[in-house]
Amino acid sequence: MVLQNRRGSAERKGEAMKETCRKALPVFRTLGRKVKGIAARLPMMRITALTVMVMITVSSVVTVLAATKEISVTVDGETVSASAIAECGTEEEARDLLRYLGYDISEESLVAYSVEEDSGNIAINVRTPQKVAVQADGNSETLYLPYGATVEEALKEAGISLDGNDLVSPGLTTAITGDTSVEVTRRYTVKVIADGKETDVVVLAGDAASAVKAAGVTLGEEDFLNVAEDTAVTEGMEISVSRVTYETKTTEEVIDYKTIQKEDNTLYKGRTKVETEGREGLREITTQYKYIDGELAETKVVSNTVKEEPVDKVVRVGTKSAVSHASVSGGTVYDQNGNPVKYTKMIAGRCSAYTGGGICSTGLPAAVGRVAVNPNIIPYGTKLFICSPDGKIVYGYAVAADTGGGCMNGIILADLYMDTLDECRNFGSRTMNVYILG
Repeated sequence: MVLQNRRGSAERKGEAMKETCRKALPVFRTLGRKVKGIAARLPMMRITALTVMVMITVSSVVTVLAATKEISVTVDGETVSASAIAECGTEEEARDLLRYLGYDISEESLVAYSVEEDSGNIAINVRTPQKVAVQADGNSETLYLPYGATVEEALKEAGISLDGNDLVSPGLTTAITGDTSVEVTRRYTVKVIADGKETDVVVLAGDAASAVKAAGVTLGEEDFLNVAEDTAVTEGMEISVSRVTYETKTTEEVIDYKTIQKEDNTLYKGRTKVETEGREGLREITTQYKYIDGELAETKVVSNTVKEEPVDKVVRVGTKSAVSHASVSGGTVYDQNGNPVKYTKMIAGRCSAYTGGGICSTGLPAAVGRVAVNPNIIPYGTKLFICSPDGKIVYGYAVAADTGGGCMNGIILADLYMDTLDECRNFGSRTMNVYILG
């Protein structure tokens, strides 16, 4: 402020002005020292050397002294004081004052201010954005939080919740600073059930196999869990261990002789004649039994040795007959010999043929008239009569004696045993009527 004074007034008041300037000089020296102190302590402040040219009257010096305020600026916990002629009534004025004092404050920074009621002194607090990386649950997220925010606030901002077992590094109350890295390690309480015991363990995030190991349980080569071993653990998860053991037994078993039928066109159909009597054989069977937690789960024959060969029984079967096929008349089924078939139920379905001998599931030797079925549908030992729906193809009387793989899968109703491969090929796979005899 420059005041224009008349020469006469200057002469009369010259002495008074000199005295006033002498009294004001310490004030400006103090301001100068504080500005230099700010420049020394805050390199980030843009301090511009100011040359103040003041022409002061007694009244203007008093006005300057009255308008000068003490300004306290705190940036991220570092405080610097200065003096200036200033007023502050809004956040924008606070930001203007910071710019005037040489601070480059971003829009994202939080700026708060307060003014003392009596002195008018101003306090400004600045919290700049701090970079923090949060890692949890296999994900990483970068956030910017104001200086002084805590790890707990960072996790809340990232939408990450914790439970009592989780580990957080650094601690929840740790203040965020530049380039802070926060890592959340999940831990879970898991129940491991093995060998009749229950063990609760707290484990880091991992899979079921590692949780079992942490519980001090060792898995055998064939032991297994109720979940896949690589299943990720979850809070309150229950993992049970199933133990697998084996037992081997050797037994002897009678081998039934085969009954071989030979067609004889000199005999009428339905007539038979024994040509050679059969004799049973003897086999030694070694069986392995698999147990899961003490319960039998699987039986497997590991060796089957014939010690005495059976002697086949040869039967001549008559083929001479006036009736060549089965028939249905008035709801009654007649076999190929014209005799009525007394049945309780008829099941129509696809049938196939097989040959090659062997032992049936019931222990009987495979033979014509012993067919493979699904025992859940047709129980073993059930007596049957089998023919095509039109009666032109007759397998004849049979008994359910074996298990068929296709039968168990629902692909076929029955697998019919025949003497030769050519017979099987000629038969192929076709729909047949299976009569359950009463």
